[in-house]
Amino acid sequence: MIRQLGFVLLALVLAVAARAEVMIVNSPGDGFLNLRTGPGGSFAIIMEMDHGTAVNTLEFSGNWARVEHESGAVGWAHRKYMVPYAAGPAKWYIYSPGDGYLNLRTGPGTQFAVITRMYNGSWVEILERSGNWVRVFHEYGDEGWAYSKYLRR
Repeated sequence: MIRQLGFVLLALVLAVAARAEVMIVNSPGDGFLNLRTGPGGSFAIIMEMDHGTAVNTLEFSGNWARVEHESGAVGWAHRKYMVPYAAGPAKWYIYSPGDGYLNLRTGPGTQFAVITRMYNGSWVEILERSGNWVRVFHEYGDEGWAYSKYLRR
């Protein structure tokens, strides 16, 4: 009997774990998605999750998902503004409406030197993340760091 109960508990744990999915915040319009205390727009905002950052889904309630943000914060976010993280390299496109380009830098921050300008519409593959910064391979062969807010799928 105890052995059967163990198998049932294991099956439940595996079923719940199978639902967990890494998602990417996809809100390029305003550049962020609100993380809230509950599944609805009337709940308090915990933080603004930047466009392009990663979350791990924990549970679902209608159009809302309880997620753990890459910063460690846990709360609820609208599923409409999250896309599945594609395994392997995926192309992201530069979208910087203010000046038409995004600087590729030697490190993750504005204090690092600019390698080149990446113009709107060109693509990158994300290699690594560090907060709101991503190390990327640019379509012209350059590799460096870019601010993730200005990348779109």
